[in-house]
Amino acid sequence: MQIGQKIIRLDTVDSTNNYTANLIKEGKILPGAVIMADEQTAGKGQRGAVWTSNAGENMLLSVFLNSANLSLHQQVALTHFAAVSVMETLRKIGISAQIKWPNDIFVGHRKIAGILIENTILNGRISHSILGIGLNVNQINFKDLSATSVKLETRTFSAVEEILFKLIFEFNKYWEIVKIGNLGLLRSIYLDNLYLLEQEATFEDSDGVFNGTIQGISDEGFLTIRKLVNGENILRNYDLKEVKFISKSTF
Repeated sequence: MQIGQKIIRLDTVDSTNNYTANLIKEGKILPGAVIMADEQTAGKGQRGAVWTSNAGENMLLSVFLNSANLSLHQQVALTHFAAVSVMETLRKIGISAQIKWPNDIFVGHRKIAGILIENTILNGRISHSILGIGLNVNQINFKDLSATSVKLETRTFSAVEEILFKLIFEFNKYWEIVKIGNLGLLRSIYLDNLYLLEQEATFEDSDGVFNGTIQGISDEGFLTIRKLVNGENILRNYDLKEVKFISKSTF
């Protein structure tokens, strides 16, 4: 599978992930295809959130992936693959980015990209995946959102297509690592670039707001945080909907 060998360009679509899913159902798309849109009317984010983006200013795309032969407990490797690919693309254009668990990309303390992966399971393995990415490229006004863009960081206009080709290069480089099963390398790169790793920050879980320190991620992809409970430091693993970032404690 060669990612980006086929690129489909759309003016407007509800969601590139939805569009890709429909093409897969109809058998009208091959693995590795990239679906790209200038505008999404119902873009999707994590936790059921809506991804909003100014028309024509940003990168909105989905990739149809298969043939990784990953088991269910290995599906976190797809998160590592996607996040590392986007992060490395930004670094190639001079932007120092980090990965905010599980799959947002930050520059400093502002979000520049989001990733949504939707897997289809068959016989206990991942049959195929749809990888959706929203990357802020030329948008400069985000209202009240704590966000940034390639243009804000580099102070220059960037053609979305040029960044796309750089991203496709990184996709194919890291997909080879997935295919040969060197998932530990991807995990290591992901961990080395984890936002707020070993820095005290403020979080909220079912017990309330607390100060904690990110220690890393578990083998299953859960976020490991050290927190103070009844005067004792404990390590706790959190799934996506079990913990929320409030702020970095010391800006």
